[in-house]
Amino acid sequence: MAVVQESSPEKPVAVEKLPGYAVFDDFRYSQRIAVMVRWVILGAWLFLLNYRNPDINKLVTLNGLGMTLAALNGYVHWRIWRGRPVSRGYVIALSSMDLVVITVGIAVTTGFANTYFVFYYPALLGIPLVFSSRRLSFLVTGIVAIAYAAISIFLEPGVDVDEREEAVLITRIVIMFGVVMAANIMARIERTMRREAVAAERERSHENLELQRKAQAAEIAALSERSRIAREIHDGVAQSIYMLSLNLETAVELAAKKHEDLPKRLDSLVSLSKSTLLEVRHYIYDLKPYLEGEQSMEHMLENIIREFRTVAGVDTALETKGEERHVPISVATALYRLTQEVLANAFKHAEASKVSVGLEFLPDGLRLTVHDDGRGFNVEESIPGHDLTNMRQRTEELEGKYTIESAPGQGTHVSVWLPT
Repeated sequence: MAVVQESSPEKPVAVEKLPGYAVFDDFRYSQRIAVMVRWVILGAWLFLLNYRNPDINKLVTLNGLGMTLAALNGYVHWRIWRGRPVSRGYVIALSSMDLVVITVGIAVTTGFANTYFVFYYPALLGIPLVFSSRRLSFLVTGIVAIAYAAISIFLEPGVDVDEREEAVLITRIVIMFGVVMAANIMARIERTMRREAVAAERERSHENLELQRKAQAAEIAALSERSRIAREIHDGVAQSIYMLSLNLETAVELAAKKHEDLPKRLDSLVSLSKSTLLEVRHYIYDLKPYLEGEQSMEHMLENIIREFRTVAGVDTALETKGEERHVPISVATALYRLTQEVLANAFKHAEASKVSVGLEFLPDGLRLTVHDDGRGFNVEESIPGHDLTNMRQRTEELEGKYTIESAPGQGTHVSVWLPT
């Protein structure tokens, strides 16, 4: 008869937090330079505008626009300084104010003859920062170019065709588009680099979270293993040592009385002492050589079998199949403990004279099989001390499959499959 158990443990959910530069709707990083450049240009523009300018009416209008732009730029600068996000709306407002102030300043002063047109070039650099689309950037630049061309042609003193000033106007407009095109290319490169940085940061974040998850899982597994070993020592080794001491006291009393039951009592003590020694050696011997890569899975099982053969005196052989590969620590630990427990049962309860152990490396996992020629038992009945519950729990924790077949007088066959 067979018993198969399965379970599906819950998987932890990782929470990822991206760095500030990964938020593409926050323009703080690009506006740090833009704000400082705007302060320099705005200061130069206001100085040149007010220096020896007798036209008070025009100064009031232009200074008012300049102060409005300064207030908006100061607010954005404050947000950057305080570490607050700068949204697309702020950048659009600033860039629009830049172009409006320059255009109005040219229109109300000397038009085409005004040299303030050079301020267009740094102002237009902000357009690609707002619009990643080249078409939208060129559309805004086209509107600005049309406004500047209209001011230059229709407002005094106008464009002097005889002096070939139309070529100068065209050159200025072409430079506007050239500046925007260059800025658009640089902005695209910057965005691509940011995306690559975000992807790399996200990958590192996933790796760190996975390492933390594995470390936590290993710590939980270690605590669970310590608790289990402490419980098993209390229920198994401690009880065996206690029974051994009681039997030794009884043997001493029988020897003093020269009782005829003494040889039989001593013979039972030999079996009990071997069983106790086997359990103690199981807890002393650990997985350190395997975990450090000093030995293979096959060699690890050979060590267990050698220990079992030495202590129990039972003929035991190991057969491996498939190509060996390194398996997760949790699987190696479970396989190690399961092999110990099955062999211990074969000695303590089955009274077997021969045990066969098989290890098969499958594409999707490992299969451990242990067969003994002992007296067997009824798997439907609860047999005290067989540790079947522990073995079933170990298998369930790793979503494996556990099967035991046995019948009185027909030996026992245990099969465990663990996924890798």
